Amino acid sequence: MKNFKKLLAVLLAGLMLLSLAACGAKDENVVKKGMLEVGDFEGIRTPAHLEHMNSKMGRPDGAGSDYVKYSNLSAALMDLESGKIVCVCVEECVANYVAARNDNLTVRDTGMKSSFSMMTTDSNKEVYDILNNAIIEMKADGTLDKLIENELMAYINSDPTPKDLPHFDGARTIKVGVTGDLPPMDFVASNGKAAGFNIALLAEIANRAQINIELVQIETGARPMALSSGKVDAVFWTRDLTCTVCNASSSEAVEGTIVTESYFSAKSTILELNSAK
Repeated sequence: MKNFKKLLAVLLAGLMLLSLAACGAKDENVVKKGMLEVGDFEGIRTPAHLEHMNSKMGRPDGAGSDYVKYSNLSAALMDLESGKIVCVCVEECVANYVAARNDNLTVRDTGMKSSFSMMTTDSNKEVYDILNNAIIEMKADGTLDKLIENELMAYINSDPTPKDLPHFDGARTIKVGVTGDLPPMDFVASNGKAAGFNIALLAEIANRAQINIELVQIETGARPMALSSGKVDAVFWTRDLTCTVCNASSSEAVEGTIVTESYFSAKSTILELNSAK
């Protein structure tokens, strides 16, 4: 696991942090002439988002958008700095965290909204029940609201504190993928420990279900593959709440998966350079 802050300093050198949803090298074949290239992450959105994003962001006639897919955060940041893309799609809490650390970045609302859930395979119903039941309980008793206030919003202007997950001798172990790409939700500290809101959420789930959770670092764009291959039992997932067509073909319907109740929702925003028009 890499130090997130160190990664930014090395790769950005005074440019911008970024964060939601994730991605590898730019594929020149997917960039159409006259389109605005928008950085996004592999396995997240489909072409249905193009028209939806255009309408929500008020693009002028003839100025559409095309998504350039990345498998990790650092690659998207480098292309944003160099001008290969005009902005990066990311949720508001992450965008605010990033922009607070880089004066070159501006956060812009897209008029859309996303929800955060956990995803597992539909053949792994037992894991789904453990995760989903805990999330439902946490919503009902107010624990989730407290976690959002203390482990998410409190870290917009400061880095999350690493937390140790509980351990129960002889208990079942569930492997969960983490990326470090979405601070302060998914964050990797300088000592290599995962931190942030998602880790606090997992600690609460582990305590309620009396299970052990093993964290497995994966790239954001590799989450569906890690899940289908059995490398992990569950991943964190984001769904677009304002685009029914988008969800029907992507985040709602990754083949062979099932998604839990949402544990958090946020505005969908973009990060762009201050000089962007």
